[in-house]
Amino acid sequence: MPHALNNSTISRHMWQIAVPSILANLSTPLLGLSDSFIMGHLPHERYLAAVALGSMLFSILYNGVNFLRMGTTGLAAQAYGAGNELRLGKLLIRGCISATGIGLLFILMQSLIASAFFYFMEAEQVVLNLTAQYFSIRIWGAPFALMNYVASGWLLGMGRAKEVLYIHLYMNISNILLNFLFVYGYDMTADGVALGTVLSETSAFFLSLYYVRRHSRREFSIPVFGPAVLENILKLSAFKKLFSLNRDIFIRTMCLTMTLASFTLLGTRFGTEVLAANAVLMNLQNLTAYGLDGFAQAAEVLVGKEIGRKSRENLRAAVIVSSKWAIFTALAFTGFYFFFGEMVINFLTTIENIRAISGEYLIWVILLPILSIWSFQLDGIFIGATAGSAMRNGMIISTICYVICIYTLLDLFGNHGLWASYSIFIVMRALTLVIKYPEIEKRAMR
Repeated sequence: MPHALNNSTISRHMWQIAVPSILANLSTPLLGLSDSFIMGHLPHERYLAAVALGSMLFSILYNGVNFLRMGTTGLAAQAYGAGNELRLGKLLIRGCISATGIGLLFILMQSLIASAFFYFMEAEQVVLNLTAQYFSIRIWGAPFALMNYVASGWLLGMGRAKEVLYIHLYMNISNILLNFLFVYGYDMTADGVALGTVLSETSAFFLSLYYVRRHSRREFSIPVFGPAVLENILKLSAFKKLFSLNRDIFIRTMCLTMTLASFTLLGTRFGTEVLAANAVLMNLQNLTAYGLDGFAQAAEVLVGKEIGRKSRENLRAAVIVSSKWAIFTALAFTGFYFFFGEMVINFLTTIENIRAISGEYLIWVILLPILSIWSFQLDGIFIGATAGSAMRNGMIISTICYVICIYTLLDLFGNHGLWASYSIFIVMRALTLVIKYPEIEKRAMR
């Protein structure tokens, strides 16, 4: 029977995961901010709008299969808590095989994907052409980007957050440097940003592979790529079970992704300038989300581990400790945007119209950290518990509420109605999960 951990021990474990996770997560929106900076200093806003649309398309694709990361983290944490090395090894390799297959499918279907995406677009033709160019280049990095999801989720599930940090820092810093090189060194535009992303994602996978091998050699009694793990690795029933476990997370994530995509698509109704301003502001919200997700990811690992160890007392303590610090951080984000939001916007773009429009809607970015922290944290708890059905149902209800808000608020309040609908969606995500939390504790019985 597992022994009870005191709050100081849990806090130490939480910070060992949360701090590297926060830094790793923050490096991702910083990439988006750097892209906005690079495109925002070109002569026309069409470049900024094109990269925003192209990035949103890949958010749809990659977030749609984010179960490769989320499911891997929860399952790895539970297997690690139970001390099952064989299950950990098979989980990693089957996840990478699945990621490769999905990435290759995206490449083969790129024409169909692009056509479906542009069918719903109302942007200027020159913006659409630049977006198509961006997409046709970046899609070739899909297999490596998705295998990175699996490797990062696997390492994080065992609490190896520092390695995940190093992988993300390498990928995003190299991406930023390559983007500057291609845009300012070779006079490229959106295509240069796409090429830089492909090269950074591809090389980052090999760094992930290095950390996986090093970690397994140090701590595993069996090789992670050894005969015991590889035996029956292509067993069809095992893959069916893996995808069945992740089916609910997939549905949940697709609802979330389509909601975020519709936010950008609906913004095209208000013109290129509002679209570009929304892109700048959403980068700030992404900065908030990725920062707060560090605590959610700590909750994923700690909750999954304690469910694997069958310790309800430790699980509850992990939830309380990680949530407390997440709330404090959310308040800090709100304060930062209140005092320095306009300064950040002015830094990101020199286009005066975009600055003015972004300032008009900045209030939503100021409010969102304290509105969204609850849903982010509950997501982490439920992912660690692999409670996919509750997440799926809650997200479906939240999405329905979002659609209702769009139909009622958009015509009345324009772009403010769009931001209000998104905010209500965030709050509903939390409300639909918090009522299901007692079921999580029932899964971790002594």
